[in-house]
Amino acid sequence: MYRNKILLSRVAVLAFLLSGCSGNEDSGQTKANAAVAISATPFNTSLPTKEFMLHVMQYAGDGVWKRQGWVSDKSGERSLFPRNEAEWEEAESASLTLAEITNVLLIPGRRVEEPAWDDAVKRVRNVALVAAAAAEKHDQAAFLKAGGDLDVACDSCHEHYDPTFVKPAE
Repeated sequence: MYRNKILLSRVAVLAFLLSGCSGNEDSGQTKANAAVAISATPFNTSLPTKEFMLHVMQYAGDGVWKRQGWVSDKSGERSLFPRNEAEWEEAESASLTLAEITNVLLIPGRRVEEPAWDDAVKRVRNVALVAAAAAEKHDQAAFLKAGGDLDVACDSCHEHYDPTFVKPAE
C-alpha cells in the first residue's frame, strides 16, 4: 500500500513536471515522448564503440600506465611510480575506474554477442583489479606486472575485434 502511494506520487510529480515545462501542446507531447524513451532505454550507447574505446577505455588505461615505469631524458632517469600515499591512492583509483568501466562493454547496445567478448572484457577487468590491489599494497613490482598484463589483455582484444587499431603515440 505504502509503495503504491510512493509510486503514484512519483508519477504525479513526473506528469506535473512534463506538463508544466511545455510552452505548447506539441512541446509537451515531445517531452512526454522523450520521457517514455528514456524509461524504455536505460542505457545510452550512442557514442560509437571506436570512440568509446579511444576516449573512455584508453583514457582509463592511461590512468594506470602513466604511473608505471621509468623515463630517461636529458635530465636523467626518473621513476613514474607513485611516491607517496596520495599518489598510490590515485593509482588505485585509476585501476578501479578501469575495472568499473569494463561493465559498460557488457550492457545492451555495447556488448558484442559472443562468449569471446565477455571473456576479453573479464580479462581486462581482472587485470585492473590486480593493479588496484598492487597499488593498495604499494607493491611497485606487482603494479608494473599488472600494467604489462593489462597491455596484453587490451592488445589481444584489439587483435580480435579491431585489427586496424593503432596504439596512441606515447
